[in-house]
Amino acid sequence: MNKTQPPDKRRFFPLFILVTFSTTILSGVAGTLLPSVGFLPVIGHTRMTIQPWIDFFAYPGVLTSIFISLFSGLTAAVSVVVLAFLFVCFSYGTRVWRLFEQFLSPVLSIPHAAFAVGFAFLIAPSGWLVRVVSPGLTGFTHPPDWILLNDPYGLSLTFALVIKEFPFLILVIMGALGQMNVRKILTVGKSMGYSKEQVWFKVLIPQLYPRLRLSVYAIVAYSLSVVDMAILLGPGSPPTLAVLILQWCNNPDVNLKLMASVGSIVLLLIVIGSVFLIRISEKITGILTRGWVSNGGRVSILAVFKPVIRLKGIVILIVTFLSSVTLIIWSMTWQWRFPDILPKTWTLRFWEKGIMSSLDPLTVTVLTGAAASFVALVLAIGCMEYDLALKNTKKKVGLSRYISWFIYLPLLIPQVSFMAGVQLLLVLLNLDGRWVVLVWSHLLFVLPYTFIVLSGTYKAFDNRMSDQAIILGKSYIKALFRVKLPMLLRPILFAFAIGFSVSVAQYIPTVLIGAGRFSTITTEVVNIAAGPDRRVLAVYALIQQLLPLLIYALAIMIPKILFYNRKQMQV
Repeated sequence: MNKTQPPDKRRFFPLFILVTFSTTILSGVAGTLLPSVGFLPVIGHTRMTIQPWIDFFAYPGVLTSIFISLFSGLTAAVSVVVLAFLFVCFSYGTRVWRLFEQFLSPVLSIPHAAFAVGFAFLIAPSGWLVRVVSPGLTGFTHPPDWILLNDPYGLSLTFALVIKEFPFLILVIMGALGQMNVRKILTVGKSMGYSKEQVWFKVLIPQLYPRLRLSVYAIVAYSLSVVDMAILLGPGSPPTLAVLILQWCNNPDVNLKLMASVGSIVLLLIVIGSVFLIRISEKITGILTRGWVSNGGRVSILAVFKPVIRLKGIVILIVTFLSSVTLIIWSMTWQWRFPDILPKTWTLRFWEKGIMSSLDPLTVTVLTGAAASFVALVLAIGCMEYDLALKNTKKKVGLSRYISWFIYLPLLIPQVSFMAGVQLLLVLLNLDGRWVVLVWSHLLFVLPYTFIVLSGTYKAFDNRMSDQAIILGKSYIKALFRVKLPMLLRPILFAFAIGFSVSVAQYIPTVLIGAGRFSTITTEVVNIAAGPDRRVLAVYALIQQLLPLLIYALAIMIPKILFYNRKQMQV
């Protein structure tokens, strides 16, 4: 197909991403770096100085904030990677794996803030888990004085991050496994006397991990710099470093923006150092396990933990489900005293008020998410078509070598580290608070996930289908839009749904780039969380959770409706 269509016209898509992404990120980092050395003419600081750095490290509790960020972020990231690999090794091809596959999409669609709210309602001292066992097993007639939420070490935040990031890494693993002949490797390994687990540990994981490296680094960066979940579940005094930076950015004292810039640079250095540390750990692990891989051992001692490891995937699904159920109950509660398992009186009054008051942020959320997801799809498909054209012209340089890192850059750099600089640049250009700019800020984070979801299926497509259309006289464009894209409609819609859910979850870009002129469901959830009424918060969190689920449902139903007489195009 692409031999008759030179790749020059499609070069626009990767070039557009390279230029715009690099410009945005570099200008954002520059806009953060200059104020960190005291240069911010807008507020009268025209001389470079290290005073902001001195003020930053002298600020009360800042070292504690750094420690909490490091502890919760690195613990969560390492736990996710280890648990994901163990789960894949012991569950791949089993009923547990297939069950997890079925529920993966709705679990991934739940925004981080909505999950954090439900998780908080579930594990709080007055939460549902304590109510279920009280007073029968605990004797509690009043909520215990336990620090389960907002604990000073960020343990609740760490557990929530593990539960939320685990399904994402499993999704990436599924995509990577689709490019490997797993069953053949397992069959050959078993024929040589190796257990299934040993084949995974010694053969498959060493091949699998390089395909996941960027995603692992993205998890590290997110865990270290998360803001919305840290506000809802993390410690408050002092908070994590990312939350502290946001507080300085929003403080009426403009001089604190200098310290916010220093904090952003420190957070960026922490992420870079953490990624470098993990990279070194990869090398050391490879060296230390080289002899073990080739020692001929057929059985893994971890096999005795197989039931527990399989169970943890189910536990993550159950916790996510119970968090959503808890939100549903609280959203319809009128009176619910401890230790009652269920409310004594119910009402829909808060739903009536919540729906009416959320119309404006709901509209902004839907329009921004739809626009960012659509543009991301166009760019992703254009780039993959360009990459395919290069390969068909026998050029060795493809999309992966030049553009993958640029696509992943927004995920590898803490949002607050460059979004604060982008905000400053937009203010100077008088472009802040515009909807188009808000969509662009969301697109920076939607596009990487769209690539992750769509690339595997798109590259696996048998292009002989569209080749036949061209042989029969159709143009490349007609073959693309009438043959290839319709056959890939379901994965394309699924990628759109993933992109939409990512856009819905964006908090930092909306707060900083929106300049207070745009409110989304996510910003409303975080703001309402500071209030005392759990019922209103539950309504908003459920609305935020239902939006992506609705798009996922449409992604499933649309192919069934359009291709009701073509069963193979519905799956």
